[in-house]
Amino acid sequence: MSLDTRLTAAANTITKAFYPFPAPKDRPLLYVTYQRAGGKQHATLNSGTGAEKGVFQIDVWGPKKGAVRELADRLKDDLQDLLKVGEITDNPDDYEAETSLHRASFDVTVWA
Repeated sequence: MSLDTRLTAAANTITKAFYPFPAPKDRPLLYVTYQRAGGKQHATLNSGTGAEKGVFQIDVWGPKKGAVRELADRLKDDLQDLLKVGEITDNPDDYEAETSLHRASFDVTVWA
């Protein structure tokens, strides 16, 4: 199973509004997008290939900053219980005037 599939399955237990970037036009008001920001396959001396590691940018979008921040914090907490997670790094929060949406963003490292 790919890291994208694992991340999506885990996130869907927290919110059903979890999409690869960009989100579909028929999304709910509060939703989450993800995109892979990097990663690599580790090599081992014995077998030559090891666990895959991926870094994903997670963005929570919505019209109310409080609800956006709350869902982002819940994702950060709960993903650690559902996946093999390494570092989680916060990115700056943002507001997009054109769409009237707040965004809370973080990067998460996921291991296979």
